[in-house]
Amino acid sequence: MKGNSSQRYSIQGTQEELIFRTVHFTAERGSVLHSDIYNRELTSVLASMMTAGCAYVLLYSGLEKSLVAYVVSAIIFVCAFPLFRTYIFKGRYIEVIFSRSAETAVMLVAGLMNRKREILPLKNITGISVETKKTNVENPDGVAFVEKISAQHGMSIPGFGEETLLFLMKLKLSDNSDRLIYTDASPERIEKVRMIISSYLNR
Repeated sequence: MKGNSSQRYSIQGTQEELIFRTVHFTAERGSVLHSDIYNRELTSVLASMMTAGCAYVLLYSGLEKSLVAYVVSAIIFVCAFPLFRTYIFKGRYIEVIFSRSAETAVMLVAGLMNRKREILPLKNITGISVETKKTNVENPDGVAFVEKISAQHGMSIPGFGEETLLFLMKLKLSDNSDRLIYTDASPERIEKVRMIISSYLNR
């Protein structure tokens, strides 16, 4: 298994098969909330706290002993967090399986509710391109608000509210279409992935 220090992707390969997997494969503008503040772990914690809080209110109203309601709510919180993180707020990912023996590239996009699968003949992949896209902040007022709150708490968020230059790696097909399989803000990382896949495909 190969990957980089921040685990943005994984690559596992043999002579006959190369498997590339990442959760970073969209070029959409992100939320105004920075990933350092808002991520799946924090979302799961907030959802667990809300679930436990609702349970506490219901139990407290039906029980005379608040300690029992508190203990049960704490247990619900502890149990709810891994469930929310694993099944509700799990991230979408793409997995591309390049197979020399089958002469295909199988693309699997998996999310919470569905899985999209596409099979591409290797002969139809003419190359791998890297393009750039600049993302702009659409909510400057929201950025200013978050920066103000961060400053009040003595926190700095590097890169928050700034324009982001994304590098998009795409499979180029013989019908002049393409398939986006990886995005990254680091040209070094995306070039490393491009070279590994290109070398395997001899493109």
